[in-house]
Amino acid sequence: MRKALLFAPMLMLLLTACGGGGEKVDPAAELQAQYAALASATMEADIACHYTDEVRTYTLLCAYTPGESTVTVLAPANLSGISATVADGKLRLSYEDISLDAGGYSAADTSSVTALPRLMAAAGSGYVTEQSEETVGERNCLRLSCDLPDDAATVYTTWFDQETLLPLRSEITTDGQMVFEVAWTRFEVTGRTEPGEAESGQPDTPNQPSAPSEQSDGGETPSNPGGDQPSENVSAQTWTPAEEAAAYAEAEE
Repeated sequence: MRKALLFAPMLMLLLTACGGGGEKVDPAAELQAQYAALASATMEADIACHYTDEVRTYTLLCAYTPGESTVTVLAPANLSGISATVADGKLRLSYEDISLDAGGYSAADTSSVTALPRLMAAAGSGYVTEQSEETVGERNCLRLSCDLPDDAATVYTTWFDQETLLPLRSEITTDGQMVFEVAWTRFEVTGRTEPGEAESGQPDTPNQPSAPSEQSDGGETPSNPGGDQPSENVSAQTWTPAEEAAAYAEAEE
């Protein structure tokens, strides 16, 4: 069952014309500030890889942190269980008890393994080349196109739901050619860096993790370690599980 987990904290006034002091609010800057504070997350996505003569599709699970991410293949079945750790420009492949150093990679060698971490880097610190308001399914989105300092030829574009800040879909192009298409199916924030902690390297785990959007197939609702006390950073407006799930359900239509 597909899960949609609310990005916390939400920016409910992300696209309002003015801030509290009457100053213009830049939606892209506000959104990037939220992703720049992302210390860790668990995410899943279906990714279509466009090769010269074929398109291959994978389902990937990513345990993300800015410094190191582990990507595990969930589908196709013949590759399920293979994982790769991406850190400091190096890849390490793992399967069951076998671990293999796969050597280094460069920004120009963006692969299905590095695609999701690179999209997160672009969301948090990329240079915005384009931004617009568009619709994905029935969801109103902020579309951001960014590049990264180490590879200006590659553009990372993501459609973010305006209400939840969830990434709904992404594209990666190199020299104007489509390389990857990403359909996000799960995004759970597990850690955030509070202001002033980025320099110290001490990430903070939020008081209240994102609430799950729906029950599992067995009818059991995942636990909420944070209890019912809302974090002071979370918007006062509460979203129901059905509203959270709608972001991904409507985007798929």
